[in-house]
Amino acid sequence: MLAGLLLVPASGSLAEGHTIGVSMHFMRDDYAVKLVDTVRAVATSHPGSKVIATDANASASKQLADMENLVVQGVDALIVVPIDEKAILPGIRRANARGIPVIAITHIPNASVLTTVASDGDYANGKASGELLREKLGGKGKVAVVGVPYNLWRIDERVRGFEDAIHGSDIAIVARQASDDQARVQDIVSGILVATPDLAGIWCTFSNQIVGAADALRMAGRKGVVLTGIDADKSIIARIESGWVTGTAAQFPAEHGRLAARAAFAHLKGEAVEASYEVPVGLVTSDNAEEMRVRIWGD
Repeated sequence: MLAGLLLVPASGSLAEGHTIGVSMHFMRDDYAVKLVDTVRAVATSHPGSKVIATDANASASKQLADMENLVVQGVDALIVVPIDEKAILPGIRRANARGIPVIAITHIPNASVLTTVASDGDYANGKASGELLREKLGGKGKVAVVGVPYNLWRIDERVRGFEDAIHGSDIAIVARQASDDQARVQDIVSGILVATPDLAGIWCTFSNQIVGAADALRMAGRKGVVLTGIDADKSIIARIESGWVTGTAAQFPAEHGRLAARAAFAHLKGEAVEASYEVPVGLVTSDNAEEMRVRIWGD
C-alpha cells in the first residue's frame, strides 16, 4: 500500500520546495489511504515538494520510531494521525526541538503542535451517532457498546459524546465489549445477540467494529437492530445501503488531509495558521448514502 512513496533528502538539499512527513497510525482502511493521497495532491501544487508517508501498522512503538526517523531525515513539517496519543509524545517533542512544525489530526493532549485539524470532531461524531441511535429507537431500548481494549483520548471522546446523546433517555446500555479486530467483533456481537434476544441497538467507536457488528446482524438475520457508530468507509456505506447499518457519523479524510497540508505549506511560507481547524459532522444514512459516498470518497 506504501509502494511508490518517495524517500527524499532533507529540504535543505532541494533547489526548491519542501518535504512533508506524514506519520499514519495505520494504512489499512479507506480513511488513511484517502488522507495520504490528498496530502500528496496538495504537495504537487508546490513545485519541488515531496511527501514521505509512514505506516505504523497500529503499533505505538513503531509510530514513535517512524516519527523519530522522519525528524532525522529533516522533514520540513510533520503531519500526525496518532494510534496512541501518549506514546508518541516523545516524537513530537523531538520535532519541537528541531523546529519542525507538527500538525495533529485529532487533538493530542499535552503536545505542542502548530495546529490541530478536527480538534472537537471525535466528541461531535460520538454525539451525532448517539443522537441518531436515540432517534431511531424512540428514546428507549437495550443497547450494546463496542469499544477498544485500551485507553485513547479520541475514543474516550467519542464515547463521551455518545453517552451525552443518550443521557436522560430510557436507553439502557446492557453490554460493553471491546475489540479492534473485525472478526472478533463479529463473534462478540453474535454472542450478545444470543444473550440478549431483545437487544434494540448497537453503537461502535470506529470502522472495523461497525463492519463486524453488521456482519453479525446479517448472519443472525437481525435487521431490526439499530446499528450506528463512527466512520463511513466504502464498505460501511455499502452496508448502510443494504440495510445492515442504520447510519454513521462520517469522517472526511480528504478535508483532513487538505487542511493539514495547507496549514503546513502556509506556515513554511511564513503565513499565519489558525490554532485549530474544524470539519463539519456529516451523518450517512440510507437517505443520503450515494450523495455522501461522492462527498467523502469522490475526487
